[in-house]
Amino acid sequence: MNIQINYFSESLVLSLCKEIEYIKSRSKNINHSLRYCQNKLLYKRLKFELSKLNIEKLKIKNISENLFNNNGNGLSSEFLLEITKRSYYIPQS
Repeated sequence: MNIQINYFSESLVLSLCKEIEYIKSRSKNINHSLRYCQNKLLYKRLKFELSKLNIEKLKIKNISENLFNNNGNGLSSEFLLEITKRSYYIPQS
């Protein structure tokens, strides 16, 4: 029974790590695009997407903190918490 829970936990942590990396990458691309964007409508859409990504990042941070608090001895939950702490704040240009 415990083995199944650990596999599920590791799969969840891996998915969240992938998601946080996607958010970081996409945010970096959006910020770059915002610097050179000339179209007001596109600029507005990009800023909206950036704010949604920031909300998703905060959700993942909360999940990782809850995982760590409930399963404090798991290396995978510690790893996820560290990644989310290191992920920089997504600036709103």
